[in-house]
Amino acid sequence: MSSKVSHKQFGDAILQSAEHGSFPQDGDVASATVPSSALPELLETVSKAREDARDEVRKVSRDAASDVDEWISQARKLQVDIKRSQDTAKEIVQHAEEGKANTSRVQDAASKVGLLNNEIAYNESLAQVIEQLRDISMLLDSAQDATVRGHVMYAIERLEDVDGAFKSLGRFGNTRVAAVLKGKEAQMRRSIVDVLTESWSGLLEVDAVNNKVSLKETIERQTTIEVNAVVEQLEKLGLLDKFVNQFNRDFDKTILSRRLVISQDQVVTAFDIQGDDLQLTRPVNDRSVKATLEDIHRIAEYLSTRLPPRITLPLSAKLMPIIVSRLIKEYLLPAVPTSTDGVQDFQENLSYVLGLVEYLDELGWTGQNQLSEWVDRSAEIWLAKQKENAIAKVQTLFPKQVKIKKNVERVETQVITKGDALHPAQDVQDEQDNDWGADWGEEDEAKEDKTSAVQEVEEEDLSAWGLEEDEPVSNTTSESKAREKEPADEEDAEDWGGDWGEDEDAKSAPSPQAHTKSPPRKTNGQPAQQQPTEQHVTLRETYTVTAIPDSIIEIIQQVIADVQTLNKPELVKSAISPASGGLFAIPSLLLAMYRATAPLHYSSDVAANMLVYNDCERLSDRLRTLIQEQADKDQASTLPRLLQPSHRLAPKLEADIRTIDGFGRRAYGKEMESQRQIIRDHLEDAQGFQGCTNVPFATVCDDAIATTIDRIGDVKRQWQNIVSQRVLVQSLGSLVSTAFTKFINDVLDMSDIAEDESRKLHSYCMSLGTLNQHFQIQEETGEIRDTSSLYIQNWFRLQYLGEILDGSLADIKFMWNDSELKLEMGADEVVGLIEALFAPSDLRRRAIADIRRTSMQ
Repeated sequence: MSSKVSHKQFGDAILQSAEHGSFPQDGDVASATVPSSALPELLETVSKAREDARDEVRKVSRDAASDVDEWISQARKLQVDIKRSQDTAKEIVQHAEEGKANTSRVQDAASKVGLLNNEIAYNESLAQVIEQLRDISMLLDSAQDATVRGHVMYAIERLEDVDGAFKSLGRFGNTRVAAVLKGKEAQMRRSIVDVLTESWSGLLEVDAVNNKVSLKETIERQTTIEVNAVVEQLEKLGLLDKFVNQFNRDFDKTILSRRLVISQDQVVTAFDIQGDDLQLTRPVNDRSVKATLEDIHRIAEYLSTRLPPRITLPLSAKLMPIIVSRLIKEYLLPAVPTSTDGVQDFQENLSYVLGLVEYLDELGWTGQNQLSEWVDRSAEIWLAKQKENAIAKVQTLFPKQVKIKKNVERVETQVITKGDALHPAQDVQDEQDNDWGADWGEEDEAKEDKTSAVQEVEEEDLSAWGLEEDEPVSNTTSESKAREKEPADEEDAEDWGGDWGEDEDAKSAPSPQAHTKSPPRKTNGQPAQQQPTEQHVTLRETYTVTAIPDSIIEIIQQVIADVQTLNKPELVKSAISPASGGLFAIPSLLLAMYRATAPLHYSSDVAANMLVYNDCERLSDRLRTLIQEQADKDQASTLPRLLQPSHRLAPKLEADIRTIDGFGRRAYGKEMESQRQIIRDHLEDAQGFQGCTNVPFATVCDDAIATTIDRIGDVKRQWQNIVSQRVLVQSLGSLVSTAFTKFINDVLDMSDIAEDESRKLHSYCMSLGTLNQHFQIQEETGEIRDTSSLYIQNWFRLQYLGEILDGSLADIKFMWNDSELKLEMGADEVVGLIEALFAPSDLRRRAIADIRRTSMQ
């Protein structure tokens, strides 16, 4: 391909590239290789092109020579102009530097002129201040001269001018000269105050040594000094309130406190007014409200007629609170009657108080409104005092009345049917059914009847904890007619008679009221075919109470009498008559107070909780009787229905009765639980009676049984002179049941009982069985009747346990199949005893199988 490109083409491509920087458009030229033979021609082409360029430059230079000369001429002129401008700029800079120096000289001259002007102004103001100081000095001298001559008001006015002059001094007020003049002014002011103090003391003279106060309108010093002028001067100085306060303190200390405050000797000091003098005279024992109000009237009149209003009015604002406070505390409150006997006298005292308030209002005094408010609140105050007096009375009575014991009788009439334990014909039936070996007939019926009997006993024990509501019982007591026992409602959480830290278990209170009924009797295994016959039986029981319930009833009766008295024609318009209805709140307050303090008052008695229970029963009976009697009386009462006790008091008392019943049951329950726990603790010492024949643990077991029996006997001795016979046997029955339950459960828990242990446990059953001595009742015929089964829940269960411990397998099977063992124990319990008592054998296996089979029938 290089052979096709000529040397000329190479030279043109190179020139185009050098001149214009263009690339050959021909592809052959661009891709051809330049041979060395083409170089001479290429150099020649380049040289020729260079010469052509030079010729062209020369030609152009010749054509533009004239223009270049002109350009050079203009450049030289420009250089000359630039040099001239530079010289001008240097001149300008030089002139500017010279102007700065001139400006500095002008500013310096201006500052010196300003300083001279300030000096001139200062000198002028200083001259003015000196003139003002001279004027102040002249004013002070004038004030001093006026004070010496007795022209106090003029001196005070000059001091006011001095104060204004000092304010106009501006910053010169802090100079030493001004300080000297201010010191002179202060000294002058003290001199004036001393003069006014002397004048005030002369006009309002208080002699604390002789307990005397003298009030004068004028006194003679260098000039005649009037009290009005002194008051005006003190007002000018702003010291009147200070002087009035001082006189108030002196007057109170010298006169008022001696007259109004009753001393420890219960006397006050009388005073006498002669002319301008008021002086204490002698001690007197007249502490009546009327005499005190009259003396306050005389004091107010004495002050208001001898002092200008500008003193008496601010003085009254300070004196009256002191007078009113002492009058109420020392005289009016003690005068509030504690009974209706003093109501009329109290009404007169209120009238005297209102008369004094009216007189003080006429004088324009202030501070006596508190007396009017006290009179308006007199009914409320009287009622509050009645409540306080009632509480104070019971606080005094309770510690004394709790020591007074007496026996009271409750008479109850109950409707009973045949079959009840109390029915007269029941004794004969008991004798017929006392044989354990009797034919019980069909086992299902016997089991059902026996279960019913057990449930009745269990319900009685539960009722002793307040878990079951008492059934209504129609009864007649010596204090009340027919009534129904109701379960105690829960007391309000804020009631004073709260639980007082009692255990949760004792919150539900016991009430051993319902008589225990005997289980349905059967003859030859069949229910007795007798038609239920109702019969009224009157029961009488005696129990011990303190004098507290009767004392509370007496106070409540007095409250009712006071309400009736306050609404009689002669007192119905009195100021405290509207508070009569509020008296009905006192009984509830007293009962709450009783519940709150009962644990403290009864604590010294051994049977404290039982006494509380008896007193609550007595109190409930008396309250019910009171409600019924009052309802009968109110039928003929002339009082408005809202004030009749049967309408206002009865609903509250009924609620209080439920609360009192609950409180008594809680006390009973707490005592019962305490005794139960003691019995459990005694039996717990035996540790389940395991190894009761092993020495020395056998002695521990013997002691556990003995101490339990002794403890129940001790409890009976503590309670038998306090509670009724019915409550005593029911309570003892519950305690004995607790002991039996603990012992029986311990024996049932034993997995292995040896023969000697069996005999020992049987002896324990016999020992515990001797507790029936506490439930033996002597009939009118002289016979002794054992009521253990009526009051001891698990009496038969213990008897059967003793027979099992001492019997053979045949005996146990006989008791299970032909006696009542299956009604007292379950099949699992009997089987457990058999397994613990007898060694494994075919006979034991058949006996167990027979018991399990018959238990499912």
